[in-house]
Amino acid sequence: MKLIWRQVILALCFLLSVPLALAETAALDKITPDAGDLVSLQRGFALYSNYCSGCHQLQYVRYSRVAEDLTIPKSLFAEKLLPKYARIGDQITSTMTKSDAKAWFGVVPPDLSLAASRHSPDWIYRYLQGFYQDKTRPFGVNNSVSPDSMMPNVLEHLQGERQLHCEEAANAFNGKYSISTLLSDSKCGIVDGIKKGQLTDQEFKKVAYDIANFLAYTSDPSRSDRESLGLKVLLFIGLFVLFAYLLKREFWRDLA
Repeated sequence: MKLIWRQVILALCFLLSVPLALAETAALDKITPDAGDLVSLQRGFALYSNYCSGCHQLQYVRYSRVAEDLTIPKSLFAEKLLPKYARIGDQITSTMTKSDAKAWFGVVPPDLSLAASRHSPDWIYRYLQGFYQDKTRPFGVNNSVSPDSMMPNVLEHLQGERQLHCEEAANAFNGKYSISTLLSDSKCGIVDGIKKGQLTDQEFKKVAYDIANFLAYTSDPSRSDRESLGLKVLLFIGLFVLFAYLLKREFWRDLA
């Protein structure tokens, strides 16, 4: 009887340790977006302009709003960041047509305005770091966060080539397991390849954070203004309640 109880206790301890370990691993990939970090947002917009804007648009955001919120002088913004075909008041669009996108990628690249709301900043942060070499894919890369993604790794020269390393190599590529199963069960992991990138791992994580932070901003540009206004409203309500209470005491004292 004691042996049975001992086995039950050990089984429960194992089951409880699994979600804790998964939570600890997931916490390593979590980020905290900071709409007040203007330097990060400026870097994120520059990275988007250089590497993402050719395919992905931000149709719900205007250049003028970005320049104002990121405190970039409009003259400097127009000179350095504004595309030649656009005006400062235009929505942020891509030059790629839908027909060209379908011909080149098979799908139309999604608008990124609400990407952080649809997924999450954490998801974007992990996705940008999740590319690895896969010769079976059209662009030679796959993604551990979104398997069989049609997006090429436009940041590969910064991050370097990454390889999929599996513990059960014999079964990993013979169809016994799917890529998503291998990654979720920790049978496989992404490791550095032969070709190194221009940035270190920590530097590339910063690049991924800046892009994710900027897209978190574009999904809700008024958040910082709303939070600032909300604090002021709460202070006003607090003062109003205080004066109302003091006035009530004064009136009731005369009636008593």
